[in-house]
Amino acid sequence: MIESKIPNTWVDLQSEVSKIFLECGFKSETPKIIETVRGKVEVDVYAADISLKPEPVYLCECKYWKRSIPQTIIHSFRSVISDFGANWGIIISLNGYQSGAFEAIKNTNIKLLNWIQFQELFKDRWYDNYFRQQLSYVAEPLVDYTEPINTRLFRKADLLTESAQEEFKRLRNKYRVLAFFSLSLYAPWHLSKPIKLPLNTKQVKPLEGQSGLPLELFEAIAYRDFLNILIDNIEKGIDEFDNVFGCRA
Repeated sequence: MIESKIPNTWVDLQSEVSKIFLECGFKSETPKIIETVRGKVEVDVYAADISLKPEPVYLCECKYWKRSIPQTIIHSFRSVISDFGANWGIIISLNGYQSGAFEAIKNTNIKLLNWIQFQELFKDRWYDNYFRQQLSYVAEPLVDYTEPINTRLFRKADLLTESAQEEFKRLRNKYRVLAFFSLSLYAPWHLSKPIKLPLNTKQVKPLEGQSGLPLELFEAIAYRDFLNILIDNIEKGIDEFDNVFGCRA
C-alpha cells in the first residue's frame, strides 16, 4: 500500500485521495462543483488523467461514516456519474457497504472500495510517477559519490588532505549499497513493478566488507514510509560527502 496511516477525518480522507491522484500525474481538486445536465453538484474529489487525450474523468465520494454505505447512496451517485458523463465513479468507504450495494453497481462504471483497495488500484502508477521520480531526484549525487569509476570525482579527491581522502573512502564503503540499491529502484533497466514490502534480506545482497541498508527499511510496510526512510538516509550520506569536499563535488 502507499500509505500506512488511516485518515483521521473526512477532510483528511478527501485530501489523501486527491493527493494520490496528483502524485499519479492526474489533475485533481477537492472538493469541486461540477455542472451536470440537472444543475450544479459538489463532489468530494474530481480527477482527470491529463496523460491521455481525451482526458478520462474520475468522480469520487469519500465516506468517513461509522456505518456502512447504503444502496440509496449508490443510486444517487450513479445519477451524478451519468448526468456529468464521467468515465469512472469511485466511492471510498472506511466502514464498508450494506447488502445490495455491490449488486447496484453491476454493469456500471462505478467501483466500491475501501481505503486500502483505493491505494492498490493506483499503486503501480503512483510508484512510477512519484516514487521513482522523487528517488531519482534525491539519489543522483550519492550515486555519483559512490560509483566505481568516476574520473572527475577522483581527481577532486586527489586534492584532499590524507585524512579527508581516508574519510572519502570510508563514506564510499558506507553508502555504496544504499546508493546502488536506490539506483536499482528507479533506473530504466529495472523491472517496472514496485518492490515487494516489507523488504527482506534476499532482495538485497551487500558486497563483502560493506554496510547494508538501514534497518528501518526492513520494517516499512507502506511505500511512502519506505521512500521517506530512503530519502532521509540518502540526504544524510550526501551531507557527509559534501562536508569532506567543503561543497558538492
